Amino acid sequence: MNDQPRFVDNGDGTIQDNKTGLAWAKKDSFQIAGDWVNFQEALQLIDQLNKKDYLGFHDWRMPEKEEIAELYNPEFKLNARSNKEIHISDLFEPGCGIGSWCLPFDQQAAFYFEFQGGNAQHYDQDFTQGYVRPVRLWPDD
Repeated sequence: MNDQPRFVDNGDGTIQDNKTGLAWAKKDSFQIAGDWVNFQEALQLIDQLNKKDYLGFHDWRMPEKEEIAELYNPEFKLNARSNKEIHISDLFEPGCGIGSWCLPFDQQAAFYFEFQGGNAQHYDQDFTQGYVRPVRLWPDD
């Protein structure tokens, strides 16, 4: 039996997920860049974060659909933008977006996961009111 909590605030702007071995940015793209992003802008933002060694790391990426779905838990409550209730750990920064772009994608559409109901849907890549939550692998010590 594992006594570690599922999520741990690392104190460096990341949240460690002990179930998946991933480290999530505590803030999402809206909190980092101050604006919504379409899918291509989300990819560009991740690239910019890596070039700037965001939070001291240069291996950020967009999450896979299955990875972002692991954050959702109907028992969790966090106030997102516009006081909307979403269902991810309250260790994440309040005031974030209600969802995240995620992989996979094709030429026209990409998956978007929303944290209010836990649904992943195909959205046109030019949907402009999106967010992305950067993720990276948590290194084994």
